[in-house]
Amino acid sequence: MSLINSSRIADPELAPEGHRSIEWARRHSPLVDGFLRDRLKDGALEGRRVAVVVHLEAKTALLATVLADAGAQVVAAGSNPHSTRDEIAAALVDRGVEVHSTRDSGYDAWEKDLMAVADTGPELIIDDGAELTIRMASQRPAAFQELKGVTEQTTTGVARLVELESRGRLPFPVLAANDAACKHLFDNKYGTGQSTVQAILNLTNMLMAGKDVAILGYGWVGRGIAAHVRALGGTAWVIEIDPVKALEGFMDGHRVGSLSDVLPRADFILTATGGRRAVARHHFSMMKDGAILANAGHHDLEIDVEALADEASDFRTVRPGIDEYKINNNQSVLVLANGALVNIAGGLGHPIEIMDLSFAVQGVGCHELARGTVPQGVNVIDPLLDSEIARAKLSSHGILLDVKEPGQADIIDDLLGPEA
Repeated sequence: MSLINSSRIADPELAPEGHRSIEWARRHSPLVDGFLRDRLKDGALEGRRVAVVVHLEAKTALLATVLADAGAQVVAAGSNPHSTRDEIAAALVDRGVEVHSTRDSGYDAWEKDLMAVADTGPELIIDDGAELTIRMASQRPAAFQELKGVTEQTTTGVARLVELESRGRLPFPVLAANDAACKHLFDNKYGTGQSTVQAILNLTNMLMAGKDVAILGYGWVGRGIAAHVRALGGTAWVIEIDPVKALEGFMDGHRVGSLSDVLPRADFILTATGGRRAVARHHFSMMKDGAILANAGHHDLEIDVEALADEASDFRTVRPGIDEYKINNNQSVLVLANGALVNIAGGLGHPIEIMDLSFAVQGVGCHELARGTVPQGVNVIDPLLDSEIARAKLSSHGILLDVKEPGQADIIDDLLGPEA
């Protein structure tokens, strides 16, 4: 069976456009296209079945291509029903990668796509939100037991896998790519921060300066969004249930408050919690007329759009990517990208240079799993590998670091003196 026949994509004729986007990503990805390619030349991935279930766009396609070029049998699907780029899916199939994904497929079709990937019998998974891994645990238990390892991209996914491990239901090693310094310090903060604010401003064609912005959650993603809001002249209002994180937001120079205090004044309301229904039915009436909601967390359910639709007396699309709900006798509530991840469903996702770092971590993690170097359970990548990735990224910018010279180390024996 040909890959076109075994894949489920929107239109194979879109491949040329997808190739151009992947090539643009390649030009700005020295780690994935150089450092990772070189690392994979040892043959560890030759013939290995690898599933890539991450938001299916150009940077993801480049990673899948590099894995396939190293000899892996790669099958790909999107980690979200709204974020796939159909031209990228077509280009991947043209490059010899089986794909099961279309943009805005709806949840039923997306679930079937994930199961189609599961039924290829992957040995290794590069996952986002543990979406494929969790479904294999519940719906394909035999194939789940045969997995040799998973690398996980997100905070939400790592939490899910840690929970599986605590229940004694994780029979293989996991690398928490999200917990690598070269991932969360840059992807979550700089990548999501920039791409979220960028997508919101592009969709609305509005100014950030002078706006009050409610940010629900002050993890690394919330930190990044708040910093970019502030840099553009907006006021970031941090809403947290964790007092330490709330104090961090305060010390970082942002305003901190409760939902009941902040929602009535917020122009933009952004969710970044990694959970569900951070903005729920009882919150809608607190918002001022014309408030704009966007989601930057993992789940499409961070904003309860279904409850909002149920409350609404009227609905219309006022601009591409912006839906208006009328509630409470004509109060307007506006939702971006239907409550899906706004930076991907409503934009182009993270900057290429950021995903070059993240996918280098994911690719190196997959390689380590294939080599059998990762112990059972949930693990963080070896700090030496983390440093190697960072050093390679700096080198791509022409930056070489000094090393500690003799005599600079603090040696405790010099202080203790000879033993008595």
